[in-house]
Amino acid sequence: MKELVKKHPSRRDFLTKAVPACAVTCLSASTVFAKSPMIPNSLFEQEKHKFDKKLPGPEMTYRRFSAIRHRSFIRFARFMQKEIGEERVIELIKKETEQRLNAQAKRDLKRLGKSDFKSYISIFRDPRMLASLTMEIIEDTDKVFEIKVTDCLSAESFLPYKAGDLGFAAVCWGDYNWATDFNPKIKLVRDKTLMQGHDCCNHKYIWTG
Repeated sequence: MKELVKKHPSRRDFLTKAVPACAVTCLSASTVFAKSPMIPNSLFEQEKHKFDKKLPGPEMTYRRFSAIRHRSFIRFARFMQKEIGEERVIELIKKETEQRLNAQAKRDLKRLGKSDFKSYISIFRDPRMLASLTMEIIEDTDKVFEIKVTDCLSAESFLPYKAGDLGFAAVCWGDYNWATDFNPKIKLVRDKTLMQGHDCCNHKYIWTG
């Protein structure tokens, strides 16, 4: 299947309107831009990859912007784990993610004006979503929308720091809430994620209505 990318948003849109679900990732702590070691070279190896498209402004690509944001979040989360325990921090991150994705679902409902399955799936065709994911559509019917995600900008930001556990809690965990909060009749089935070290994310959204 062909990669589903047609255009990229402006830097302003990317900063303020990025959608959730594996890619989306407006983490509250990650907005802190602190001085720190350079980003690993592994994040810049694919010179022609869409994540390396330049954002408006000097020397800033999607990949670099995402890495800088999440690096600050990872540092803060690891500090908190030392202070109050690893499991407690993961628990709190998951709770925040659920709340954030619930709010996102409400914004999507308001923006789209409908809560049907077709409207929800339209979000995955949004250029802002496609700028942060590389996906292959496996099934696309009135009842099932299944995708295979092979590249995720968020995963590429967390995994080089061996922080897939934080990334899963902060990004992937909320996908289920996002679907059911949009409409309780939408069910997500998934048993693999890039963030957990698998070869892909296998999202399967099912309309049970």
